[in-house]
Amino acid sequence: MRNFIFSFLFISSLATNAEEFTVFEKDGYFGIKDEIGNVTVPAVYEKLGWSNGSTKVHNGVIGFRRDDLWGLITVRNKALTGQKFYTIEPLSNSHFKASIKGRFSNHLFHGILDERGRSVISFNYFTIEPLGANWLVSLFNGKRQLFGVVSFENQLIIPTKYASINTQRELLIGRQISQKLDIYRTNGQEIQRDLDSLKYQNGWIAFRSGYAGLLTDEGQEVYPFEFKNFAIENEKILPVPFPEWTVYKLDSEFLKWQCDSLAVSNNGMLVAYLNGAHHLLLKNNTLLNNHALLLKEASNDHLIVQNSKTRKWSVVAEDGEKIVSGYDSITTAENHYVCLDTRGWHLIDSKGALKNRLPLQALKPGLSNQFVVKRNNHWGILNNNGESAVTFKYDSIVATDNEYLVSYLNRWGVLDKNEKWIIRSEFQEIISLGNVLIGRRGRGYTIFYEGKALYKTASKPLSNLGTYILIEGDSLKLGLMNQYGEVSVRPQYDVIRMWADHFELVSKERIALIHSSGRSILSFEDGYQRVGGFGDGYFVVKKEDRWGFVDDEGRLRISNRYDDARPFCEGLAPVMLRGRWGFINKDEEIKIQPYYQHVIPFYNGRTIVQQNGKFGLLNQNGEEVLELIWKSIRRLSTGNYIVQDINDRYGLVDENGSFIFRPGYDQLEDFGDRVLVSKNGAWGILNYDRHPVFKINHEDIKVIGDFTMVKD
Repeated sequence: MRNFIFSFLFISSLATNAEEFTVFEKDGYFGIKDEIGNVTVPAVYEKLGWSNGSTKVHNGVIGFRRDDLWGLITVRNKALTGQKFYTIEPLSNSHFKASIKGRFSNHLFHGILDERGRSVISFNYFTIEPLGANWLVSLFNGKRQLFGVVSFENQLIIPTKYASINTQRELLIGRQISQKLDIYRTNGQEIQRDLDSLKYQNGWIAFRSGYAGLLTDEGQEVYPFEFKNFAIENEKILPVPFPEWTVYKLDSEFLKWQCDSLAVSNNGMLVAYLNGAHHLLLKNNTLLNNHALLLKEASNDHLIVQNSKTRKWSVVAEDGEKIVSGYDSITTAENHYVCLDTRGWHLIDSKGALKNRLPLQALKPGLSNQFVVKRNNHWGILNNNGESAVTFKYDSIVATDNEYLVSYLNRWGVLDKNEKWIIRSEFQEIISLGNVLIGRRGRGYTIFYEGKALYKTASKPLSNLGTYILIEGDSLKLGLMNQYGEVSVRPQYDVIRMWADHFELVSKERIALIHSSGRSILSFEDGYQRVGGFGDGYFVVKKEDRWGFVDDEGRLRISNRYDDARPFCEGLAPVMLRGRWGFINKDEEIKIQPYYQHVIPFYNGRTIVQQNGKFGLLNQNGEEVLELIWKSIRRLSTGNYIVQDINDRYGLVDENGSFIFRPGYDQLEDFGDRVLVSKNGAWGILNYDRHPVFKINHEDIKVIGDFTMVKD
């Protein structure tokens, strides 16, 4: 009904009034005449009309301006409002958008007046425009414009938190800052939350957390969020399921799951990928029987889950018992749960007991069994029982591995976990680099070790190099400082690189090499241009554009006579002469003649070499272990080699060049006792005796750690 009323009012604004009135000008002032020329409003106004430039009368009402401020009057010169608005313009015959200036800023705040001059929508908004049977309003939070919806009764029915709001097929769609979508009815009732995308195709096809669901025109679920997509067949829209995977763990069936693909996370948990989203998986009846519960983290015997429908977070035991529920987010910290809801942050122990009496403004992990929290706009520390360990009086607190960096009265210092000052709050900045703390005051830096000020310098600390700190001087040159604050290398170098326990110092395309103890190995006067690597106690060095080797005492062991060179490994080093690679030993005996286009360092007594575009394997005597006839050879961590023949078929050989599997597969992956293979688009797993563990008839197979994932 409200939708019809507003549409009627808005359309009526385009119709002519029953009695025509026109604005006229006299001596630079404006008035109004009726259709027969009678003056109904004398020409005493600075302007009559609207701030958008229009002079049309609406429902017997028009705007007037005096002293650069606007108000409303009737065509019979009756004042409806005072002159107090910075802008005013009609939205319909009965609704006029006006603006006032904020008390504490120059921002204009907009509201709506009716044809009697009464405020029907409060003057609280950065913008306000018609939106169907409601008003689209926005606020500016200092960083971005956020939109909401206000009803004709001046009720905020959709909160001002969206990057945009628009109407689609009688629904209101709010796009969050994160780009996720929320759906509302025109009365502000929320229907769906946190959708990834939404499109209309004989119904709303919506995606959330990787799952597709089908909604009616009104936003109600026809099909739940369990599918990959929807397709139209014979004018009917039907769900498209995800492929089903069977997961085996140590050759025993572990679980079945429908998804696009599977992987294993760094902490050994299964990850399912669905339309670009990913979910953690666990063999758990609570999760297997309820697709709406999305596993976010496993902590000891508890699971942190999110309900994909309500978007609320919970902690449940593996038997399904709820430990904590109803929060907007939950993370783990120190065997506790850090929980957020509309009231603020809460600290809850592993049994579900609330540890802070009142909600907190912020909550994050601190040092062992402590939490950094914000309360009443000040920061402090709570222990795991919710008791105050550090007073709530600090501007900011940052936890490092061993201490707290704190800002107090706009100056930074360092506290221990018992609120004892390690470094008094006297600095504009505190930098933590390993065991060293650095306080900056202006352009000066004070170096602290174990709470004691050791050294003051104007050099800027950049990063750690082992137990040393890379520093930058006023001229942007680089130097080194040890952990006691002693400048061991003055800032005068263009580049500093670290090789094992040595530093390469680069200046004007010349290098020096020093041990971390400060002992000189190579000086600039030696004329070296570059260090190319380190291995078996020898540095590869460049001089006069030729490469050679020095030992870790700086003694020249192999003259700079080579076009290129690589570090020693297993007693041999690759060297290039006349554009070809071979190998020498430390006595500079040529063990493998420089004959090859490409070589790689030895590993377990074998090197891969290339000649005339073909690859093979050599031993340390230069003898062919595997003939140079292969299109590619790849060394594996199992000690075996994958070979590719000229027909792009793959096989597997051991380090002696004996075939475990002859080339005959489109793809091949070795796991040390079995191989994953594909042939003619089908996948299978064979053991080293060539017997099938899984026959070569599956659509896809993945093997990660103890998990084998089979797609049929």
